[in-house]
Amino acid sequence: MMAKILEAKPICETLKKELKKQVSSFSRRITLASVVVGKNYPAQVYLASQQRLAKDIGVEYRFISLKENVSQEEAVKKIKKLNRDIHVAGIIVNKPFPARWNEGVIFSSVDCTKDIEGVCPYNLGMLCLGEPLFVSPTALSVLELLKHTGINIYGKEIAIVGFSTIIGKPLALLLAKNFATVTITHIATYEMQRLPFHIGHADIVISAVGKPSIIRGSWIKKGSVIIDVGTAECDGKITGDIEFKEARKKALFITPVPGGVGRLTTVFLFKNLLNAVTYRHKQ
Repeated sequence: MMAKILEAKPICETLKKELKKQVSSFSRRITLASVVVGKNYPAQVYLASQQRLAKDIGVEYRFISLKENVSQEEAVKKIKKLNRDIHVAGIIVNKPFPARWNEGVIFSSVDCTKDIEGVCPYNLGMLCLGEPLFVSPTALSVLELLKHTGINIYGKEIAIVGFSTIIGKPLALLLAKNFATVTITHIATYEMQRLPFHIGHADIVISAVGKPSIIRGSWIKKGSVIIDVGTAECDGKITGDIEFKEARKKALFITPVPGGVGRLTTVFLFKNLLNAVTYRHKQ
């Protein structure tokens, strides 16, 4: 048995047509502000994807590049200035941040009505109550791919590898809301050598670590679904967290890297952007 590859491209094309149609229905130009610190090589692929999609659907893309040595205070001031800018509908502050920054301070500085990544305290808190303005685009992408497997996640054992604010935490809440049985694994699970156990018992594995082939194909449960969110560079190529070739021999469905979750994430970022415009029009 070889797993079916969950390609994001056909899903993206359908969603992009919807976005383009929605953009044309608005009377004024829509602007996305994307903030990045220094060269930020890990974010380059995502940034390029943002720029391409903005051009394709007719959205203005404002790239804000901050110097590598910028202070957290200066960055917060810049974000708050974007909050006040009536022409900016949505803001994304691209990770990774400098080690000296406090992630919570940065995310807290984004206006919740422009927080199209769903990372500010209001949106994360309201996610717990099931009523956020915005949800992480990456988490939404994972749910979309799971939907396209046709598998009902009710009662399924799902192992999430990684506990980030952008992926692991919101995804755990969204999956649990749909009555999946969610296990969150992280660095301690790996260090205690318990990761193979949890992967081996999971009907669905969702990994978002960014370490090439950290999850061995031999750990995978036969007939499971593998969603690889991780991206890293290995020997000059972009690769994921899962040992793809070996995992594909045992899984039922598997996502490629690149061409899987990452491609969809950009589309859902822009879906959130257009939802932000609609929300502000209602106020």
